[in-house]
Amino acid sequence: MDTDKIAFSTIDEYISQFPPDVREKLQQMRAVIKEAAPEATEKISYQMPAFYLNGNLVYFAAFKHHIGFYPAPRGIEAFQEELSQYKGAKGSVQFPLDKPLPLDLVSRIVKFRVAENTKKPEHPAKRERYLMPDFIKNALADNNLTESYESRPPYQRNDFIGWITRAKLTETRQKRLNQMLDELRQGNIYMKMSYNPKDVK
Repeated sequence: MDTDKIAFSTIDEYISQFPPDVREKLQQMRAVIKEAAPEATEKISYQMPAFYLNGNLVYFAAFKHHIGFYPAPRGIEAFQEELSQYKGAKGSVQFPLDKPLPLDLVSRIVKFRVAENTKKPEHPAKRERYLMPDFIKNALADNNLTESYESRPPYQRNDFIGWITRAKLTETRQKRLNQMLDELRQGNIYMKMSYNPKDVK
């Protein structure tokens, strides 16, 4: 059936347009996808049945000689060996109508896509926390800058200490210490960048 000129609003409407044997296969696809992705939402997209879960999950559609399945390129790549017996493209595969659908394989592909779409983003690396060594504490006290240092935001205080203590050479460490002291005296500089205390609460 040519469905290109028909507008569908639900998957039920889409499936109802086909002969009984094709409807059965479409319902099988729908059922296995729903089972593998119970939290996904059904919709029609690009005039095809689609499932949505944190973005597009998978599509499927009926054609004259096959059922098309669209699990995105990554879904195809991950199961490339098992899908090699079927015709397909970068992000799709064709299951012939005259053969049973590989429902177990479809289920595993859908679960793979669910895992992709629900994967939590990795948290950015947290700043390493540094303890203040005595030589920095003494330098702040000797220069009457302890209060100025304590008034800086926690990230600046931590960055100053880490930056100074990571220096491998004594000369470099002292140079960095002197820069911090100078910036604390000026009050509006941080790591040679303009800093407005009023902007930081």
